[in-house]
Amino acid sequence: MCFGAKLSFENFSGLFAYMALPIIFFFFSFFFFPFRYDGFAQDISPKQLKKMIEERKEGKTNFVLIDVRTKEEFESGYIPGTDLNISHDEIGEKIGQLNIKKDDTIILYCRSGRRSEIAKQELIKRGYRKVINAGGIKHWVESGFELKK
Repeated sequence: MCFGAKLSFENFSGLFAYMALPIIFFFFSFFFFPFRYDGFAQDISPKQLKKMIEERKEGKTNFVLIDVRTKEEFESGYIPGTDLNISHDEIGEKIGQLNIKKDDTIILYCRSGRRSEIAKQELIKRGYRKVINAGGIKHWVESGFELKK
């Protein structure tokens, strides 16, 4: 549309058609290309975490494994090798009281991965550089690994 052109319904109807086509394509693409939403982002799989826990037992690696669920959830079962249970909403305050350096590797998990991602972002904001979201304990169980009580 050039400067000074008259605005009319005919001008907008063509523009509307060009805008509507991508929107329609976007919505219909979900029917033809379905996807499965599987929770929240995780940095490592349960299999990778299991391997890391085994390597830590052998002295090949070092990290702090923290369950960021509530105390009640923790008591119902946790991943073997878990070092600490600090609720995701308290981790920012309590991490400074522990002997964990800013460049130590910290691995977090919760039930689904959402709270561990929140805790991860809080720790990064506080200057911790090696923070890993291991996702949810439900993924651990779904992978066939046992919990400790």
